[in-house]
Amino acid sequence: MSLTSVFYCNHKKLVLSLLASDQQAGLTLVELIIVIAIIGILSAIAIVSYQTHVRKTNVMNIYKELNHHRLTYEVSIAEGQEPSQFNLNGLNIPMQTKYCLYSVNSFVKGSVTHNAIRCQIQSLSYLSNQTLNLDRAIDGTWSCRASSGISRAYLPLA
Repeated sequence: MSLTSVFYCNHKKLVLSLLASDQQAGLTLVELIIVIAIIGILSAIAIVSYQTHVRKTNVMNIYKELNHHRLTYEVSIAEGQEPSQFNLNGLNIPMQTKYCLYSVNSFVKGSVTHNAIRCQIQSLSYLSNQTLNLDRAIDGTWSCRASSGISRAYLPLA
């Protein structure tokens, strides 16, 4: 017997044995549905996590933008600017940006300045009519205050 005929006989036996066997060759419908359900659950968790991360990033960008104007406010105080000059134009703060509609309150020496710089959040449906505020204490320290409608999950840890 030649090598080719041995291979042919063995190959033919293998094919016949596979065709004659009662073994399952693939996934059943139930197994397929279970795999699809697991993928669906994992993707739902991933989507919620992603949305939270995007929202937190948006709030952080707003805070970063708001915090940028703090320096201008401090320089104006150090230069002895008049309270009438504590407005958006006098502090060189734009009236609005992509996410903020700004307003400022004048500095009063010897007292806390609430809402020294205020951002009315816009263009974000999940934060509509919410604000981020920078308050200036008597000693010159600053604190950020968010309105109650902003979830703590979106705020920086500080």
